[in-house]
Amino acid sequence: MRPRLRSRTWSQFSPRDREAIEAQLLHGPGGHCPRCGAPLEVQPTTRLAAVLPGDVHGFDMDCRSCRQFHPHVLHTPRSLYLLRLRRLAAAVRRAT
Repeated sequence: MRPRLRSRTWSQFSPRDREAIEAQLLHGPGGHCPRCGAPLEVQPTTRLAAVLPGDVHGFDMDCRSCRQFHPHVLHTPRSLYLLRLRRLAAAVRRAT
């Protein structure tokens, strides 16, 4: 029988785990994984950069052992405006 390989894809933490990570970020820059307790690594860019407007800045908090990440995205007024325009365009396309 072939041994099962560990998943190679990354996924986002659950909403409950994201709240725990955000609470840790309020107390300081370091943090630990709410699932396994391993230290979270800060990545300089976010994996969501491809789907967000250009002037959004952010970083990811990664847990290497769980292969989960938490994106921390910092929006600007312009990026929020562009996101709203995208949602409006999508709603108009669905309505027609």
